[in-house]
Amino acid sequence: MKKLFVVVALLMSGTLVVNAQSHDEHEGHDHATEPVPHDHDGDGVSDHETHDSPDEHEGHDHGEEASGGGVALTSEMMQKVGIKVYEAESGTVSRSSIFPAEIKLNRDTTVAVSPRYPSIVLEVFAEIGDSVRAGDVLASLENRETMAVYTVAAPRDGVIISKDLAPGETAGDDQVLFEVADLSSVWADISVFPQYQHLLRKGMPVTFIAHDGHTARGFIRYISPIVSHETRTFTARCILEGADEDFTPGAFVRARINIESVDASVVISREAVQTLEGEQVVFVPSENGFITAPVKLGLTDEINAQVLSGLHEGDKYVAVGAFALKAQMITSGMDPHAGHGH
Repeated sequence: MKKLFVVVALLMSGTLVVNAQSHDEHEGHDHATEPVPHDHDGDGVSDHETHDSPDEHEGHDHGEEASGGGVALTSEMMQKVGIKVYEAESGTVSRSSIFPAEIKLNRDTTVAVSPRYPSIVLEVFAEIGDSVRAGDVLASLENRETMAVYTVAAPRDGVIISKDLAPGETAGDDQVLFEVADLSSVWADISVFPQYQHLLRKGMPVTFIAHDGHTARGFIRYISPIVSHETRTFTARCILEGADEDFTPGAFVRARINIESVDASVVISREAVQTLEGEQVVFVPSENGFITAPVKLGLTDEINAQVLSGLHEGDKYVAVGAFALKAQMITSGMDPHAGHGH
């Protein structure tokens, strides 16, 4: 017997082909020219045929295709479509939750500037928003008791975020004239709902997402033991170093935290999982092309999915491009269950 593979070109892209089912082709068997056996007995039945002997072609419908078809591609087609085949591996999968967060001044890197004595303000040399270096003169003042003139300077590198003085005003020695902050380091205070408190711990990584999609990463440094009376949440604090303008004090962002992790024996790309007729499947290579294999999933994260059944470690599967195979299977009218890999 020889296998004849019927292929149908994808009309839209011209790249994918459907490997429909193989047919049994009877070599040298031409039904149009087959000679009729002689009937020596005159009873209308040939010597090579009896009424109780089944036709060898009974039940063989040449218009029907057997099960087991798949979407077949050449290596060139796979490259054009972007198909990538990986092996299922063991690994860690995490489940994440999103929490609201607010960016605040890092009070550990914010310094207040006050007069040394009760004074009169003579001149002001800096404004809110100015970047300053440690030692830069910010204002000159006159001691109200001795009439001696002195200056106040920036205690550190940073940005002036507040100013409360003007020439001719008096200033007490407890008055804050300027605040200088290092905005390259900020606090990110996360509002966490009480039911998640037991899942968080110091050192856990957090991804912060700004309104425009930009992200920054930090680690939990502090977890408040007290629930806020106003918000009914408690605070988990991260320190963001070198964050850009999307994470300046006063900004509201989202915090994504992996609150549960599992060491899985079989992990695949989440992108590989497709839904066909309500069933989760992946595409796997076979001798008939790429066929579907039903899978049962466990924990999933943004990148990976845990496989509980349907694939084993080391099994090959389509990690990238599965959606294109699904689209081709649907548009070509193929049975999603044909050739199911198990």
